[in-house]
Amino acid sequence: MASQNTAVITLDQLREELHKQTTEISKTIDEKIQPLIIENKELKQEVQSLKVKILEMEKQTRKNNIILHGVTEKEENYTELQELVVETLNKLSVETALQEWDKWELSRVQRLGKKKESKIRPILITLTLTWRRTEILKNKSKFPKNIYVTEDFPKDILLKRKELKIKMKEEIAKGKKAYISYDKLVVHETQKDKRKRSESCSPNAPSTSISHNPQKINKVMDYFNKKPKSISENKQ
Repeated sequence: MASQNTAVITLDQLREELHKQTTEISKTIDEKIQPLIIENKELKQEVQSLKVKILEMEKQTRKNNIILHGVTEKEENYTELQELVVETLNKLSVETALQEWDKWELSRVQRLGKKKESKIRPILITLTLTWRRTEILKNKSKFPKNIYVTEDFPKDILLKRKELKIKMKEEIAKGKKAYISYDKLVVHETQKDKRKRSESCSPNAPSTSISHNPQKINKVMDYFNKKPKSISENKQ
C-alpha cells in the first residue's frame, strides 16, 4: 500500500514539474517571439503605407493620360502616329467647336501591346495640359464612329471599377443616381426618394396647426374681435 502511495506522489510530482517546465518554455518563447511580432506588425504597416504612396504616385503620373481606341494602324513611325492622333482629335474639335490641336500638346503617343493584323491597338496619349484632357473626356461621346476614349487606370483599379459597375447598375435600377469616381461608387438619392423618406418620417396623427384647423381659426378670430372690458366695467 505504501509503495502505491509513493508511486502516485511521484507521478503527481512529475506532472507538476512538467507543467512548470512547459510554462517556463512558453514564457521564454513568448519573450523571444514578441519583438518579432511587433516588428512584423510594423513592417506590415510600412508596406501598406508604401502601397498607398505608390498608388498615389501612379495616379499622378497618369493624370494627363488618355487611351484612344479604334484608330486604324496606318502609321509607319512615331511622327506619323503623332499626326494621326492630332488629326483624330481635330475631328472631335470640329464636332464640338473646340480649339484645334497641335503637336506640342502631345507629350507622348504610343501604341499599346504587340502588333496583330486582326486587332487595332489602342493609343496611349500623354497630354501637356490637364484641362485639355478634361475637355476630351467631357466630349468623348462626340468622337467619330467606332472611335472612343477611356481614362488610363492601373490594372488593380480597372478590376475594382469592373466590380463597381455591377453595383452601379443595381443602384441605377433602383432609380438612384450613381457613378464611379476613380475607385469609389458614389450614389445620390433622387428627389422622389427624399420625398418618400420625408413622408415616412412624418407623424400619422392629423395636424393640429391653426392653419389646418378651421375651428381653431374661428376661435382665434372671435377672441381678437371681442372688445376688451374697461377697468370701470370690471369693477361693476
